[in-house]
Amino acid sequence: MGRLRYLNPFFIRRAVREIRRVIGTGRPKQVRLAGVSHPAGWILPTATVTLEVIGRDGRVERFQPELPVPFPYAWGWRIARRLGVPLVSTLEPERLRFGVGVPGRS
Repeated sequence: MGRLRYLNPFFIRRAVREIRRVIGTGRPKQVRLAGVSHPAGWILPTATVTLEVIGRDGRVERFQPELPVPFPYAWGWRIARRLGVPLVSTLEPERLRFGVGVPGRS
């Protein structure tokens, strides 16, 4: 039942509040993906994505939205991890990190 919270208006309100908080830091200099969790949930799988927004003043705002994962991808991931497929078994999404500069900002 926890996955039905996407239909909850309070969840949507909290997500909008988080986005406003991040945008409220001023003009961002860089957006950085700091990690992705393993897919969780059986029917409506989601993954928590950790994003960091770095402002021009150097302040870092961090938030962790839960994003839906396509059903076949989540189940393929689980089966490959269970069977020990070499590429999938060694990949740790929590260690995935990269940053992107904001275009058009000098």
